[in-house]
Amino acid sequence: MGKHTLRSYELKKEIVVKKLDGHTYSALSKEYNVLPSTIANWKRKYLEGTLHLDRRGRKPHVIEDVEILKKSYALLMKIRKTQLK
Repeated sequence: MGKHTLRSYELKKEIVVKKLDGHTYSALSKEYNVLPSTIANWKRKYLEGTLHLDRRGRKPHVIEDVEILKKSYALLMKIRKTQLK
């Protein structure tokens, strides 16, 4: 298994924004040395609003906090969707 490269939220967002602007996965993959599937995952998370919640490199107690925040955010999104209908 390969070694994980930690990338900042800002870099992930930059790559995703370029993808949303029409760049291909292949071109972005070559430019940033990131697998196309990874970019696709970041894009999905960005559109869901959870890209900033990456758990790698955090201590266990921080992970618990992140899980609570994720659940709270998911609940908030459900509430907002029902209010917009």
